[in-house]
Amino acid sequence: MKNAEMTYGALSAKIRALYGKRLRADDFARLAGLKNEAELLEALRQHPGWSRALSLVPPGAWSYVGRVEMEGALRDELRLEYRSLSYYVPREDKPLMQFQLRAAERSALLAALRRLKTGRYAKEPPPTSAVPLRLRLDEGALASCTSYDQLLDAARDTIYAPVLRHLRPSRDGALPDFTLAEAALRTAYFSHLYRIVHRQYTGRTQKVLLRALGEQIDLLNIIHVLRLKTYFPQTEPETYLRVLFPFHYRLNPDFTRALCAAPGVDDVFALLRDSPYRDCFDGVAVGAVEEYYQRAICRFNKRQLAAVPPSIYTAVAYLELKELELSVLINVIESVKYGVSYRAELADLVGQ
Repeated sequence: MKNAEMTYGALSAKIRALYGKRLRADDFARLAGLKNEAELLEALRQHPGWSRALSLVPPGAWSYVGRVEMEGALRDELRLEYRSLSYYVPREDKPLMQFQLRAAERSALLAALRRLKTGRYAKEPPPTSAVPLRLRLDEGALASCTSYDQLLDAARDTIYAPVLRHLRPSRDGALPDFTLAEAALRTAYFSHLYRIVHRQYTGRTQKVLLRALGEQIDLLNIIHVLRLKTYFPQTEPETYLRVLFPFHYRLNPDFTRALCAAPGVDDVFALLRDSPYRDCFDGVAVGAVEEYYQRAICRFNKRQLAAVPPSIYTAVAYLELKELELSVLINVIESVKYGVSYRAELADLVGQ
């Protein structure tokens, strides 16, 4: 424990200071009750947990204040906090700590592929981040790419390059199936993290990291199956296995195949009642399973943030919780601007 305190003490202290600035449940409720996005933006400018990123956007800088613009600016807060925490991370932990960079690359690649599929941006290219990160992705080339080969070239130095090359259709000008591409990139992401965890960590830290990754994958696979059974009930079981992550933590391969072969949603829920996640989905509607996933990740990371002694996962847990805080804020923005239902239960949990 003494060695852990010496190694991660400064990092843990920095995280406690940042976590103390988080939005609380009362803050979320107050923000959701504001009249418009301009009031919301001004309120967040005054909040210590989000003011740094919004200070980079002078008042009146946007001709239109929409969800995309606000989300982009707020996401810069995560980038700022990632950079500030990186100074306190020991060298041997740097590869794992770069999980946010690899996730950002994956998101950017999928956004570019979606744009190529539709043939255009929804309105105009999204604003460039004011907080650059040291990505392996050629962001400029990706933003201007007009073909899959150009996308491949922009991603040539990333962990996703081999997968993207494998997905390249044989017919010139064609694009890969988006759902399969999304699954393949997520699999590459988790494979990369698994290799780091197995290569560089042992003992309690490895156990916590493997549980964090494993439960995420199990829950995401369950959600994928439930979505397909609900919205694409004619999907063949073989197709399910192509879009699920080929990893297993508490769900064994035979059980996963049984979920895929189940005739319908009710049958999936019946199987889940005999699974290690029986308590997770009891009485949960299909439309709520994604929020359940977020609640489960939130509870797990809150426990790890308070765990003694600290480890590199203390930083991972904090950044995951900050990402959840952003997701609640996005819901608040949509509630104020578009009248979307405010997710009070998740906001209360994140804001505890």
